[in-house]
Formats: sequence, structure tokens, C-alpha cells
Amino acid sequence: MIIKSPYVTEKVTAMIDSSNTLEFLVSMKATKPEIRKALEELYDVDVLSVRTMITSRGDKKAVVKLAKEGSANELATRLGLL
Repeated sequence: MIIKSPYVTEKVTAMIDSSNTLEFLVSMKATKPEIRKALEELYDVDVLSVRTMITSRGDKKAVVKLAKEGSANELATRLGLL
């Protein structure tokens, strides 16, 4: 399993509208191309870029910018985040 769950904070909620970006907790072994492919197949979205980071808790987090304007808001609504 590459994608574990969406990662939602107040900052992420603001990023959904301002920069068409979502965050997900992902497997520690997942690479950026694997994360991109998994998101595109799982949620049927076009991914523009993927940035990853390790949190202070030891989890790997992916910051995903979606290509189509407004698609982050649409996906967040489908996932029940908004």
C-alpha cells in the first residue's frame, strides 16, 4: 500500500484553495513516481508535482500539486475532507 491516508491540517485546507495542493501520508519506501502513479490510478486525477518529506513523528508525507485548477477542492470533497 503506497497511499496510507490524506493528511489534513488547517494549513492543508488553505493550500487546497490557494495552490491546488493536497497532502497524503505514504509508505516510507514509496518513491515520487510510485506516489504519482498510485494517486493518478486511485483517484483519477492528473498530478503536476510530488514533494516528499519525513515528519518529526517518523511518517513520510507527500505534498501533491494537481494539474487541473480546482481538482484539489473536488478531490477533497470526494474524500470527505471539506
